[in-house]
Amino acid sequence: MEDYFSDVLKVVENIGKEGDRFWRKADELLTFPEVDGLCIGYSKGTRGSGMGKDTRARLLDTITQIVRAGSRDPKIFELIGAFEDGIGPDRISDMIAKIILPDLIAFTQRVCSDLGIPMTVHRVARGLQQEDLPSNPVTNKPLILVPKEVLRNLPVAETYADIGWIAAQNQSLRDRFNEIIGGRWSEITVARQKEILKNSFIERPDILQMVIEAYRAADRRVYDFDSDPAGEVIWYRASKTVAHEVPLRLEMSQEPTQNEVEGVVLRICEHFRSLLEDNQLCKLLYDGEGKKKHESAAQLLFFGVASAYCEANNLDLSPESDAGRGPVDFKASRGYREKVVVEVKLTTNQNLVSGFLNQLKIYQKAEGASRGVYLVVHNGGSEARLDALLKESASAGGGAPRVLVVDAVPRVSASKAKTPD
Repeated sequence: MEDYFSDVLKVVENIGKEGDRFWRKADELLTFPEVDGLCIGYSKGTRGSGMGKDTRARLLDTITQIVRAGSRDPKIFELIGAFEDGIGPDRISDMIAKIILPDLIAFTQRVCSDLGIPMTVHRVARGLQQEDLPSNPVTNKPLILVPKEVLRNLPVAETYADIGWIAAQNQSLRDRFNEIIGGRWSEITVARQKEILKNSFIERPDILQMVIEAYRAADRRVYDFDSDPAGEVIWYRASKTVAHEVPLRLEMSQEPTQNEVEGVVLRICEHFRSLLEDNQLCKLLYDGEGKKKHESAAQLLFFGVASAYCEANNLDLSPESDAGRGPVDFKASRGYREKVVVEVKLTTNQNLVSGFLNQLKIYQKAEGASRGVYLVVHNGGSEARLDALLKESASAGGGAPRVLVVDAVPRVSASKAKTPD
């Protein structure tokens, strides 16, 4: 990675003006075509987002100014999401994946060969040669395996524009930022934050160097798939076992009505509530230290449980999910009209009430579904917010989505509960 970006910087140093041969070479090195088959969760589809011509031109202009100001550390490219608008974790991941793509392909081919997984000829990116790779059973496009050791979670801030996660580790750096931006950083838009950072890096190379040093010193542990603090994979394992350990009988006629489909979805929702409240499945919504996981952990868990019970009962339903990254968390459909959408929200979500009033109705219209369930997972969020939602639900009338509240606050077992003296 550092060798690649060091080469880019060497070319940038020689740029005389936009469009000259060094500029064109640097632009070529910063061209990262979309890569099919990574499936790591940032994009809505299975391919990367790539980097368009305009984005590359802006980035190259910024890098040129930074180099002319005296900074030539290749780590700059790992931080570009902090100061270049239109670039975030998805594009940074795609850049890295493209650079190490030959290694990822070789890794995938070795694993598939060792395990006897069939491969077929695929082209993973425009202009690249064809390779033998496994096929995605859903899309029939290539699948590229990624070693766990090179995956990590996003910073706590969840956006590279907010580099407070770096500055917090360095008092001197924090003081310098306060001089530049004052104390209202969180109130500024992400685009404005990036603009301020970019200008400060160009005008104050010492600030950029301090950021790079703090970034180098930052803790960069790989993601712990065993404890799964973000709830990215544990839902899958749990949903596959719970359908066998806590069975649920579901039935539906060959030509089900809308009421039947809704009835099945409601039974699954009620069973999901029982699993969380009575079978301690709610523990999967917290990490090993008891910290609440992101809302997507609850959405993924519900999707996995619902899908597992549909499969266990051989129900001809088509569950779909965007796991919090799209308009509907869960949609159960049978045919064209019989659709029921489920929106999963935590009580810690500040948009709990507005989600009920606005979002789900819009989703239902967009999905062509006439029925919906607003599944509220109470994980210790605001009681006032929950009361406000229930009040709105009570006065919404018969056409409103059904509201179902799940108590997901872990309970102390009887053996651990304190007894009075």
